[in-house]
Amino acid sequence: MPTTPYITPDRRLTLDSILGMCQEFKRHHGAWPRVTASADDFAAAGVQGVSGADIERALRTQSNGLADDPDFAEMRSLVFLRGGWDVNISFIDPECCKRMPDEHLPRLVDSLHLEESAQGRALDGATSTIWVDLPLEAGWRTGHSARVPVTDELIAHIGLSGLIYGNDTATIRERYYLQVIPNGRLYMKYSTILGSRYVGTISPEKLEGLRQRLVGQAEEIRAGVGAAPAAKNTAPAPVVLTIAQELALMTVVDGELQLPTQQLAHYDDISSLIGKAGGRYVTGRKQFVFDAGIDCADVLRRLIAGETINFQQEYQFFATPEAKAVEAAKEVEKRLGTLRGKRVLEPSAGEGALANVARRMGADVVAIEAWNVNAIKLRAQGYDVIERDFLSVTPEEIGTFDAILANPPFTKNQDIQHAMHMFQFIRPGGALSIIMSTAWLEGKTKAHAQFKEFLATQDVTVTQIEAGAFKESGTPVPTVRLDFREVNVPRAAEDFRYESAPEPVVEEDEFALTMQ
Repeated sequence: MPTTPYITPDRRLTLDSILGMCQEFKRHHGAWPRVTASADDFAAAGVQGVSGADIERALRTQSNGLADDPDFAEMRSLVFLRGGWDVNISFIDPECCKRMPDEHLPRLVDSLHLEESAQGRALDGATSTIWVDLPLEAGWRTGHSARVPVTDELIAHIGLSGLIYGNDTATIRERYYLQVIPNGRLYMKYSTILGSRYVGTISPEKLEGLRQRLVGQAEEIRAGVGAAPAAKNTAPAPVVLTIAQELALMTVVDGELQLPTQQLAHYDDISSLIGKAGGRYVTGRKQFVFDAGIDCADVLRRLIAGETINFQQEYQFFATPEAKAVEAAKEVEKRLGTLRGKRVLEPSAGEGALANVARRMGADVVAIEAWNVNAIKLRAQGYDVIERDFLSVTPEEIGTFDAILANPPFTKNQDIQHAMHMFQFIRPGGALSIIMSTAWLEGKTKAHAQFKEFLATQDVTVTQIEAGAFKESGTPVPTVRLDFREVNVPRAAEDFRYESAPEPVVEEDEFALTMQ
């Protein structure tokens, strides 16, 4: 059986090619693949050199050219609209991605009316309708319930989207209601149990038009235009709790956050808060799962207290795209001739993007990582991790290295501070490749001026990284890569003193390093 991997850094994939592999799997096994599907499972379906984990990794990291695939970009947008954290195998399953056709969505919105308005009474008298949950913001408060007719288009969508009670017109009125989210997303939701299906998203202009129309209908009702008793036998509106109250309904089960059986009116907001804290929703289990090292009970307590948690921002972890990691490692290899047998350091290693490339090229890699969640992942990959802030580590503790590959934290000039600390660990003649923000190029503080003055003493090339390269890692910050050759270690170790004070530089010579 061929063992050459199908998904590699130099093979450009499209969403269509990945879908093709998954569909071949389904044709053979009768079910869409999961992340646990082995390479043997795929090989049995005629797809060699790939596993469910390989596909999951490619979808999550968006390496191999996926980030440039417009179909993949559209899929990411759809996943976000459905409350997902990122694209994964379950999200690309065609059965999970049903939404109302774009030509039908405006008609659905246009048919929505307050039930005590003349239009609402006419609709309710002519056809079955379902209740509509409108946004809670002050501008939407009309004092009246809203309803939408059960049209053939809506019945078709309910049947297509897989809502568990089906699209029996006799029960739709009692089983479902439509929810309008302030950002324009529409969901079909269950009236008595937890769950929903994405319907579609309307434009801000369409959403504002709907709001104004309903406010106008409320004014007509108050003025007595076409006044009449409210319709009877309408489904009561569910009781809506605050976000904190709904968070308090969640429980910790086996180290994960379990959703309550009660419907959550603020599910989208809650999902977003938990997602920022590192939680990923597992549909079949109705749980938010977390990486090892995250205490979900503490996360829940802090969210209930009104705190916003974002570990990625806190630890400044924005993974290096694999293609960029390969480029950096090849620059170092040019200087050293080979990385095989060389001692290489990745400080602030994250999940090991740079370390993994260096290790595949034969290097002996040492990884330093402060965030325990990533340290656990690194150990699972076989690294002996130093779990500390890199700035607290000294060469007396871990020795020196032939090369350093780094993507340090950026905020508050941390990339400058980390870069300068690295020079204490490099052997004479060694090589460094450091991904940094462009703040030092554009800024006028004393720290920026000092760093540029220091770089003038080094043999370094500054390569501009294309805009948006780290977008899929969670940051739009523009970046450059600094490749050092013939490192002037004494100068770096003895003469540079990092100054964090933001005093402006009144006069500054033009910076003239080699730029690519």
